[in-house]
Amino acid sequence: MLFLLIYRYRCILSLSLDYLTDARYTGSSNVVTSSQSDANNLANCDTLHGSITIASSVSGTITLNNIEEIKGSFTAERVSGLTGLVAPDLDTFKGALTLHSLGSLTSLTMDALSDVSSGISITGNSKLKALTMKDLEKVEGQLQLTGSFSSVSLPSLDEVNGETTIRGSKSMSCSTLNSLQSEGVYRGGFSCIASGSSGSSLSPGAKGGIAVGVILGVLFILLIPWYVLRARRHQKSQNMPKAAPHSPSIIVYNEKQTAPPNQPSLKTLLPRKPVGSTAAQLDGSSIYEVPMVSTPVREYHELDAGPVLSSHQRPINSDV
Repeated sequence: MLFLLIYRYRCILSLSLDYLTDARYTGSSNVVTSSQSDANNLANCDTLHGSITIASSVSGTITLNNIEEIKGSFTAERVSGLTGLVAPDLDTFKGALTLHSLGSLTSLTMDALSDVSSGISITGNSKLKALTMKDLEKVEGQLQLTGSFSSVSLPSLDEVNGETTIRGSKSMSCSTLNSLQSEGVYRGGFSCIASGSSGSSLSPGAKGGIAVGVILGVLFILLIPWYVLRARRHQKSQNMPKAAPHSPSIIVYNEKQTAPPNQPSLKTLLPRKPVGSTAAQLDGSSIYEVPMVSTPVREYHELDAGPVLSSHQRPINSDV
């Protein structure tokens, strides 16, 4: 039983003996590694209950053997002499992985890394050309990979809950990374840019949004002249005087009514009918009726063409 307890807590006992008199030990299980010798002191630990920071004085390659889980973060920033970082057994980060401005870093090996509970930020490492994390499956926070990468390979990636930004050199291909977008891997925003190329490789959703925005912008520009012309026509029609409606009207006056202003009286327009035997006439202003006069019917007779039987003539068909 005692042997099992000693084996289980061998990492804590080892750290306590190694860092008890070392000023680099922070007292909170956070480790500052300034050489490969310091890294070797962690080889007895499969789980580190704290964070690891690479000191700015480190040069060459740092290898972390046997460590499978880090409860805290792993940080290396502005370490100009660090050329390589190897953690072959590291599987889980409870904190963040940050590698920033490592001007001499040419290789990064974390083939067993599968789960990062915070985020991954690998930026500003100009000499790191190839980045491969073949077992990485889940990142709870952001995934930011920017630099001079010619290739980025994440074949097992299944879920990223934060924003994903990947940027590399013009020779980097985004096709494989873009395909993960259609599979719903990137839960936050996503962009993959090959610097120096004629354009950026965007996700299908981003391309669709840009297309819709361009179409709406063109329609808006086309509608502006139409709206201005329509407004001017409407204003012009409002300023024009309105014509009176054309509707037929009948005005009837009798002799007792007064003629409307500026109009001749009815008596002037309709003179009285002449009395007596005066003949009816038509002129250019008035019309007079001619009284009906009965005309007697005259009886016409024809002479009989036969021999004369008497000394007088008689009408044809006469009863006399």
